[in-house]
Amino acid sequence: MKIALTLLASIGTFLMPIKGLIILLICFITFDTLMAIYVAVKMKGWKSFRSALLRKGMTSKIFLYLGTVVIAFLADQYIMGGTTFGIPLLLSKGLAAVWCYAEIKSCDENSMKLGNRSFFVILKEFFQKATGYKDEIKKIIE
Repeated sequence: MKIALTLLASIGTFLMPIKGLIILLICFITFDTLMAIYVAVKMKGWKSFRSALLRKGMTSKIFLYLGTVVIAFLADQYIMGGTTFGIPLLLSKGLAAVWCYAEIKSCDENSMKLGNRSFFVILKEFFQKATGYKDEIKKIIE
């Protein structure tokens, strides 16, 4: 038991620089899984909720996403020397951003299954309106 705790403490200490990325990815995966459960129950009822959904969706994603981020962290530390183009842990951060985008897209697809508009379309319209307001403010100021 003492050896196992020492090993876990060593691994935890080693991964401390990417603690935030790991927590972020776990939050995104959890939110996506909860969204998928909500959509499945909303569309097909409680009969559609199975433990296989959690096993297939959440567990495999956690191992894949966190495993690749840890490997990217190792590459950042020992191959790139900790910084790339002056940015610390660039490869780890970039890969975490890609996985977060994948989870956001998955949540968006689940939301569209319920008949909602795409989050990205709403965001695009928001920026178009904001740009229009900016132009109107410039005209008023001039």
